[in-house]
Amino acid sequence: MRLKIKGEITQEQLAKALDEAVKVLESLQPGAKFYGANLYLTPYDTDGDLLTIVDERHHPLVLEITAQSGTIAKPALTAEAQQRRDAVREAKRQRANQLAERDRQELAEYNRKRQIQAVQITKAQIAFGALNELTSKLLASEPQVLVDRFNDAIRVSWHSHEPKEPHGPRKGELKPLPKFSIVDGKLSLFAASWKNPRLLLNPIGNLNSNLIAPVWTHDAWLVAVDSFLRIMRDMGGTIPEEIFGDHLPKGIAAD
Repeated sequence: MRLKIKGEITQEQLAKALDEAVKVLESLQPGAKFYGANLYLTPYDTDGDLLTIVDERHHPLVLEITAQSGTIAKPALTAEAQQRRDAVREAKRQRANQLAERDRQELAEYNRKRQIQAVQITKAQIAFGALNELTSKLLASEPQVLVDRFNDAIRVSWHSHEPKEPHGPRKGELKPLPKFSIVDGKLSLFAASWKNPRLLLNPIGNLNSNLIAPVWTHDAWLVAVDSFLRIMRDMGGTIPEEIFGDHLPKGIAAD
């Protein structure tokens, strides 16, 4: 309990404050008593300036009032109180152990996920490089055939799924048909909502951390992307096995 006394500190005020504190304590815990106190007194001189009172070592002066002869400094702890204290201490220890174990498990799980992610990122990087290499190879050998087949796959998927604009002034209307072309020997994709065509290293997607993210994620495009990979397999003979995995857009399989 803390006592805050305003105004000049006199013996009467101190006695009154102690009396009030005893009443409060008795109402909260009948039979309880105060043992020991730290009383901070703030002195001022006659001019109203705050005084700093120090001892011979220039430390803040501390006056210690010892217990009267024949009295106790504090009551002895009963066996019941000791049991309660031990129970509280044990509960704190168990809680600390539980928190430590939780932290250990969380750290282990974090490290496990980081390791998995590191492996996935490496796989995605390898797959992205293989897709880019295969795309460059096919563009060098049969560029127009490759682009025409990609565009045919888009038309088939658009006709089958009829993707609609989800919002904006054209909400509910059929999405414009995107189209591949070749620009300076590179694969280019154009959509009506873009100001300029985009050059793509491969038709499947761009590297995004541990994933190869497609240009769009609606069903019509993802089905088309699956067809792009099958077309590349048909024209390239085989596709490197490292291309396949969870890093590919959803729905793309190795078969």
